[in-house]
Amino acid sequence: MTLQNLLQTAERRPLRTASDERIQVFDGFTPTLHWLTLALIVMIFLLAVSFRYAASQERLTILLQLHRSFGVTVWVITAIRLVWRQYTQFPNWPADMPQRMRVAAQTSELVLYALLLVQPVLGLLYTNAHGDRVNLYFLGQLPAIIAEDRPLARHLLAFHEAVAITLLALLALHVSAALFHHFVRRDNTLNAMLPEAMRRKTAAR
Repeated sequence: MTLQNLLQTAERRPLRTASDERIQVFDGFTPTLHWLTLALIVMIFLLAVSFRYAASQERLTILLQLHRSFGVTVWVITAIRLVWRQYTQFPNWPADMPQRMRVAAQTSELVLYALLLVQPVLGLLYTNAHGDRVNLYFLGQLPAIIAEDRPLARHLLAFHEAVAITLLALLALHVSAALFHHFVRRDNTLNAMLPEAMRRKTAAR
């Protein structure tokens, strides 16, 4: 399934559904994938920052391969999320949520999905163009997609870094929106995505 097909599939499946007003929270699998994605992205950015502080070439190689392996994992999880959303029902929008906020949420989510699919591919292409291959969790090397091409590698790296900055900005906006819903609007948007154990703790307060 291509990137375009995945995103077209996501567009046909709205972020929320009004088909059943009893649905107040996401299913158990969706939050697991959501928070796992977030944890991996945090690790990916931390590893990227740590490259310049590597004490040796061997240490740098380890950090690079972990960074790349986590990136591939994010791609796989994102693809699973896009498929899974076709077989589950999401909770309703808050009743008083303006239409423009719903459109903004839907649009930002689709852009995030697109970036989460594009960014690992850019990283993989850069790795190959630089003359290297991804050693997936040190279990074995993934086959090269393209041949070594150092000038192309420089362009791919620049694009990879630009997408990373865009992704980081969108994630910050996403987190800010979730906090705005929770603390300002005081609706169920954030609670709906929390794991069940955390929802119970929040409700008990």
